[in-house]
Amino acid sequence: MELGFIVMILFYIIIPFTPWVLSLVGTLLYQPSQKKALFEREANSAKSGDTLSTLSKPFVGREVQEFELVMASVVMGPSWIQIAIGGILSLFGGEINTFTKVVDWARREAKQRLREQVASKGFDDVINMRIETTVMSKTRGNKDKTTGVEILVYGTAIKY
Repeated sequence: MELGFIVMILFYIIIPFTPWVLSLVGTLLYQPSQKKALFEREANSAKSGDTLSTLSKPFVGREVQEFELVMASVVMGPSWIQIAIGGILSLFGGEINTFTKVVDWARREAKQRLREQVASKGFDDVINMRIETTVMSKTRGNKDKTTGVEILVYGTAIKY
């Protein structure tokens, strides 16, 4: 084979499609393995009961020994493949399940990180838990492009 032909194949075929192939691999292999690990961590936490609640006050009859503001966050974004699928689905309107799944995963991950942080510090419960969502975007020209979503979960950790 001629060197020029190899260079042409490299620059016009392989290099432009490499990010898309990596995105596909990430979407089909990496993300499911990370979600499976999250499900296992959630199942382990559920064995001792969920420590997170939106109650504004501790349980009546129990004396609070210690409390602290705790927070956990995660930033997640869709892969290029998910963005492409979401873009096509947005042409028709309605819910875009691709993006719903990414945001759901981010919320579950942030809540699980908070549970693990609270358990590692020896607290019993979290009250007044809140979830904040921030869309991260970049502006190029006159167009805003969403690059990810940050989920912040916080509350008051209590030790009885």
